[in-house]
Amino acid sequence: MIPNYVIAIVLALLLCATGVALWLDRRERRMNRQLSIALQTSPTASLTSIRRTETGARSMLLYRLANYNPDIVHVLHPVYVLLVGALAALAVFYANQLFGFSTSDVSIAAAIVAVLVVRGLFGWQRRRFSNRLFRQLPDTIQLVTSTVRAGLPVNEAFRTIAREMPEPTAGQFAIVCSQIGLGVAPEDAVEAVYRRTQVAEYAMFSVTLAVQLKSGGSLAETLQILAETVSQRVALAARAKALAGEVIFSSRALSLSPLIIGGLLYAVNPQSINLLFLDPTGNMLLAYAVGSVVLGHFVIRWMIQRETSL
Repeated sequence: MIPNYVIAIVLALLLCATGVALWLDRRERRMNRQLSIALQTSPTASLTSIRRTETGARSMLLYRLANYNPDIVHVLHPVYVLLVGALAALAVFYANQLFGFSTSDVSIAAAIVAVLVVRGLFGWQRRRFSNRLFRQLPDTIQLVTSTVRAGLPVNEAFRTIAREMPEPTAGQFAIVCSQIGLGVAPEDAVEAVYRRTQVAEYAMFSVTLAVQLKSGGSLAETLQILAETVSQRVALAARAKALAGEVIFSSRALSLSPLIIGGLLYAVNPQSINLLFLDPTGNMLLAYAVGSVVLGHFVIRWMIQRETSL
């Protein structure tokens, strides 16, 4: 029988290796993207490579499994996120000393917990990044409108945003300015922001720029209308979040109520709670109870996010 600490060490090493692989792959993808923009590809180079397709498919599968987006700025470095997942798996092995389940069952549970923790942390960072970018978009479009009305080109407006706006908008428009400097059209550079961040309003912004720059007309008035529309969407999203505050509080109260009630019962009659820790059947019931509470909490969160998303 393999000791638990050996399995935990192997799992931690695997997660660290995964983190290093993610970091190296992200750097390689960034360098390839810059080279593809700077250099013109020949017809032979543009042909599909089976090996590259398979490698890209494996990388995307790994990214989707970890809920990782290499094109956004993360608050926590991906390696730290993977280390937190390894610590969560170690916590499962440590908790098994109390329950005494088999090593195979605990290993499966630890792997599931590690994946869920990693996905949760990456998803939280991606939602936080997208929400900040979404809330700053009305000011961004208003700044473009003011610059265009002053008689300056759109490129100068983008450079002003990269200098004056806070993060993450400044960082994204710094990439836009670098792409425009390499010959990319402004609307295509803004559309690239949508592809990186999946903020739908940037797709609307790019379509507006494309239509107005190619067909002519008053770009300032069109952008003003777009800014008002996006401002209304930002206000609507804030209102939906405020209305969902009561449901969010109720879901957290439901998730914490078993712990609070269990503590009160232990204070009144410790013998009734000790059976959950000392008896094998009680261990199974406690494990199922914890899993049910955690699963219910995430299901409620998913339902709230689905109903409040625009």
